[in-house]
Amino acid sequence: MLGLQWIPSIASRSIQMSFRPNDQRGFTIVELLVVIAVIGILVALLLPAVQMARDAARRTHSKNNLRQLGLSIHEIHDANRITPPMYGSHPAHSNTAPLGTVFFHVLPWIEQSAQYDQGPDISRSQAIAVLRAPADVSYGTGLYALATDAPAWANAANTTWGLSSYAANWQVFGDEGANFSEIQDGLSNTILFVEKYAVSSRPAGTPLKGANLWGYGVYPPARPYDYSVSLPASHPYANAYWARSGFVNRGGPVPTAWTGSAPWLCRCMLKPEFGVPPTNAHPLKSQSFSVGVIHMALADGSVRSATKSVSDPAWSAAETPASGEVVFPE
Repeated sequence: MLGLQWIPSIASRSIQMSFRPNDQRGFTIVELLVVIAVIGILVALLLPAVQMARDAARRTHSKNNLRQLGLSIHEIHDANRITPPMYGSHPAHSNTAPLGTVFFHVLPWIEQSAQYDQGPDISRSQAIAVLRAPADVSYGTGLYALATDAPAWANAANTTWGLSSYAANWQVFGDEGANFSEIQDGLSNTILFVEKYAVSSRPAGTPLKGANLWGYGVYPPARPYDYSVSLPASHPYANAYWARSGFVNRGGPVPTAWTGSAPWLCRCMLKPEFGVPPTNAHPLKSQSFSVGVIHMALADGSVRSATKSVSDPAWSAAETPASGEVVFPE
């Protein structure tokens, strides 16, 4: 009997001793440091991948915006047999159609009819989603005052205009719009819109500060002014134009320096800038939002890209609609 009572007693004490808290083993400092190091390595490996995914999403977003702009021009052309002008009424010479930039005239075709219908009372402080690239760090508040920073529009005091992260090709849209039959180089070889900072500052030695504008407006009285344009003396495309805003005038080849009437806003078509901040970007050139690549909408409604290795002749060929050049920038 004593033996039978003693055996369970010994066993129970052994079981109790095996589960004592003092015998539970925790992490050592070395093990904890190893775990932290592994986590750090994983984070370091994942961060670039996350950043690359974000950059890819921004590029896709901007390309989708350009695609919508290009398709909107096709819809307008199908309805009117002519594109909107760079700035003016649409249809041209209409006594009832409002004056505005090409970006203003596409508003009903990019689900912004409410904005368009406001006419002179349009809320220019509202950012239009299709006109804003996620990677455009210059966009700011979306409001821009002509009287303080833009090249001198006469009698434009206290006028504000909405911004756009894209520039339109004046050689296609011109002052009165264009029929697609006039694009003799081919719709798939001619640029309609290209990425560009919404606002760019004036770097030393270059023309005035400015912005891409989309709002409603009226022609101001003409006021002559001198506007210096620095170009290489041997540049072969002095008669080619690239406009960054809605206000343009007719004109011939642009010499090194000339006098025009406000509001002339274009520049001979040199290739885009890559990797420059808005504070050092040329106001009359296009800029890349991505590393080493710029996106553009073509006249056939497609979207293509060019790298920073693009040459001036290839870029200019893609901007001219009827020059006989079909070399596309890569």
